[in-house]
Amino acid sequence: MARGNAQYSAAELVAKAEALVDQCQPELAVQFYEKALLQEPSNTALLDSIGELSTELDNLERALSAFQQSIALAPAQNPAKWLYIAQLVAGEEAEHYTTQGITHFLHELQQHVDPNAPAALVIKKQICEAYCSLGELYMTDLCDHEEAEVRCEKYFQEALTFDVGLPEPTQALANLRLVQQNKEAAEGLLEETYRRLNENCGEDSLPSLEFRTATGKMLIEVEKYEQACDVLEGVMQEDDDNAELWFLVGTCYRAMDDLSNALEFFEKCQTMLKKLKKQLRHEFYLQDQLESVEETVAALKATIASLPPDEDGDDDDQDSGEEASAGAVAAGQEDVEMEE
Repeated sequence: MARGNAQYSAAELVAKAEALVDQCQPELAVQFYEKALLQEPSNTALLDSIGELSTELDNLERALSAFQQSIALAPAQNPAKWLYIAQLVAGEEAEHYTTQGITHFLHELQQHVDPNAPAALVIKKQICEAYCSLGELYMTDLCDHEEAEVRCEKYFQEALTFDVGLPEPTQALANLRLVQQNKEAAEGLLEETYRRLNENCGEDSLPSLEFRTATGKMLIEVEKYEQACDVLEGVMQEDDDNAELWFLVGTCYRAMDDLSNALEFFEKCQTMLKKLKKQLRHEFYLQDQLESVEETVAALKATIASLPPDEDGDDDDQDSGEEASAGAVAAGQEDVEMEE
């Protein structure tokens, strides 16, 4: 892009930055946005782009500065920047930025005559997600607040008023119900979450791996093992190097009395943990989990070996099935973290 001593226009610099973003080169792209900003220091679109890319590059100080400048210049333009900045702070400050963003989104929504128009649905989705994040804030950073549970409930219910059929609000409320030990209500919400994942989410709109893994764990907690297995095996198609996923799916198969598949998944988990232990040596931090998996593998092998030759531990063998299910329920309800 050489041009001697001639200066490129801001538009040319932005075009180059956008091309670099498309080429997955955010480090270079942000440099071109910064050069364009020198020419147009009041351009909030440039500031927002710099903020978003800086967040992606983990340059949180620059991201925060860019978004704050943008908010000072044009608070109502691009309300999403309020939600971005909320992710860069914590506690009540995060709540403040999120609620401000929601206020501006609501104003934008009021401009749409048809609430079901595509553009309106996009805004409703953003509002729904923002309310979910507020509820989750009171389950994490602000969980010790005296009104934490009340505010969680309030924000999750608000999220549902802007529901566009995606799984986030029902999963969020299910999580709260589990914390409240209302398993029956959580079960219904998780079944709806599972339905939405399958019916309303295409390949391009699937929630994150973390979201789907959390959904799988919750389904295990309410003993919906078949659905949990389906969700978690879907995650494994994108990430099969996570030992925890092999453990969780093995737990599902064991609960469903499919002992041969359960053994396969637990053995794979065992192999991965042993490999990790060899790599980390004295820094290995999952010894308890490894020992638990080894015990499970041994128990499954013993159970399978005790079955008649024509049986493999499926529903035909009630005694071994009940024993396996009891063990799986206990294992499924443990908060086992095996992320490498």
